[in-house]
Amino acid sequence: MSLAPWLDGELGYRSFGTPGAPRAVFVLRTGDVATTDPDARVTSAFDVRIVAVGLDAPELEDPPVFGGQTPAGLTVEALRALMEREAPGATVGLVGERSAGPIAIYLAAAMGPVVDRLAIVGVESPSDPLSRDLRTPLLDHLEAEVLVIVGGEGPADADDAGWYVERMRSADAEVVPADEIASVNGHVTLTSVWERVLAHVAPGAERR
Repeated sequence: MSLAPWLDGELGYRSFGTPGAPRAVFVLRTGDVATTDPDARVTSAFDVRIVAVGLDAPELEDPPVFGGQTPAGLTVEALRALMEREAPGATVGLVGERSAGPIAIYLAAAMGPVVDRLAIVGVESPSDPLSRDLRTPLLDHLEAEVLVIVGGEGPADADDAGWYVERMRSADAEVVPADEIASVNGHVTLTSVWERVLAHVAPGAERR
């Protein structure tokens, strides 16, 4: 586990995959498995280096605004510095799972063309009008090609995916059938769709 500065503490992250690979993918997740490989068998089939970052409260606080000195805004700045340090001068892929998805979206927007591919998995759309109004301009200016994945027993569904896709310049939605999801609660997880996600955020990196 490596550490990056954040406020008065540190963000934990771990690198795995192919050391020195030309393509880097940053993965933002929460919980105990946040910095683990979603599926080592799948990862090994791609010539890619993964940087998995674990996020939790208060890093996710105030997700609709992401501005100024809010915890979420400062987290984005810390992630931006980490990205610039770990993949200097390179275009990268970015992944956000569930509650880390809004942070991933803002980071992709903040990085501009540096993030050329983004995937968000199981991310719900904003639940109130103010949050929707605040997030919509951000999505309008997102330069990355986006894959929005939902499915299973929720909580994000096809309506959530449609909300994002309708507001992005270049985005596709994929609804995963419940019988393809093996998680305990039936929710779509990054592990259950890792191969699809890597194929999107690391195009051309699959080993022959």
